[in-house]
Amino acid sequence: MQITKDSGSLWPLYLAVFVAVLGFTLVVPFFPSYVMDLGASYTLLGFIISIYGASQLLVQVPIGRLSDRMGRKRLMLIGLMTFAVLPPLYIYAENAYTLLFIRALGGVGAAFVWPTAMALIIDQSRAHSRGAAMGFYNAAFYSALALGPFMGGALYDQMGLEAPFYFWTLLGIASIIIVTFKVPESRGIVLKADEQPQRREEPLIAPGYAITFLACCAVILWSGVVGGFNITLLPSYAKALGFSTTDIGLIYLVYGGITAISNIYFGRLADRGRRKWLIFLGSLAGLISFALLFIVSNLIQVLILFAGLGLGLGICSPAAAALVADTTNASRRGETYGIFNTARMSGVVVGPIMAGLAADMQGIDGALYAFTLIALAITLGAVAIREAKEDSVNSREDADRL
Repeated sequence: MQITKDSGSLWPLYLAVFVAVLGFTLVVPFFPSYVMDLGASYTLLGFIISIYGASQLLVQVPIGRLSDRMGRKRLMLIGLMTFAVLPPLYIYAENAYTLLFIRALGGVGAAFVWPTAMALIIDQSRAHSRGAAMGFYNAAFYSALALGPFMGGALYDQMGLEAPFYFWTLLGIASIIIVTFKVPESRGIVLKADEQPQRREEPLIAPGYAITFLACCAVILWSGVVGGFNITLLPSYAKALGFSTTDIGLIYLVYGGITAISNIYFGRLADRGRRKWLIFLGSLAGLISFALLFIVSNLIQVLILFAGLGLGLGICSPAAAALVADTTNASRRGETYGIFNTARMSGVVVGPIMAGLAADMQGIDGALYAFTLIALAITLGAVAIREAKEDSVNSREDADRL
């Protein structure tokens, strides 16, 4: 596969993202049972998982704005420090409510990482290769999401509860080292106070593209919703079908692996145009896959459907991220991806809470109905997306280089 010049120069940042995500996904296979062993109900479990995203919602956009003025790299390092410091605190939690505080702090730390990482990638990518650049970013994210639960489950089975959390800390330290020494700051971001442009006078979204922006945010919200389901209810859903812990790890592996691989291919395809239809087809694939979870009964069928979910995200996510860059103000990119990532974290917040409440009231099937309706709404919303005009994209690329 041919690698673009932009993508090649971003490998240290992709590696840092991979290592950081690998760390916090280590605990996914056993975290729900660990929380419930501390006395939590499904509903409280949903809130414990969701508060991570809720705290991001509160600070992500202001942090994105701050990165437009102070620089991306230093803020990203602040966030990565929490990835190294907080994991051991989980081990010594006395009850489930203590985890609310730890997860909230972790969410604030993550808010310093993800929007700044996405802005760094777009800052260093040309307009014609943004889809590929975001495809590789998502591939780094989801390949770690695929491997992390498998590795964490093995560590848990062989070495006990503490091993995955301490390994998480080591990976956090590794990501700090990578960013410190290998990731450059974006050019033209850090300016003296009297040189700061009056960016607030310019609109964030290009005229006529507000609905497109909202629809792209809805797509990334769906990825958060699916993630919330996977963390909160996938283990219970799989156990109800008689699957083992190894089988659950395999489901995560297939889902994350397919998502990662498809992001690379469809990210490059998005750079050839027709981003709207990639977003629609990816959303439709997710809708169909989720709806069919009601009727499957064996591991092969479930693996196929979670592969379909991953494929759907791989088709639509890089196209949506690139289209956002094409239709928004380049000088406010940190703010833009703060909002974009806030949409994803809205899904992470809503998904677990809705899953927990629905499971407590109507069982796992009730949660599946609710998630399928969300997928339907997002798929219909994709029809309203407008493609970016080439001259508008080129003018924004010129602005990037000023």
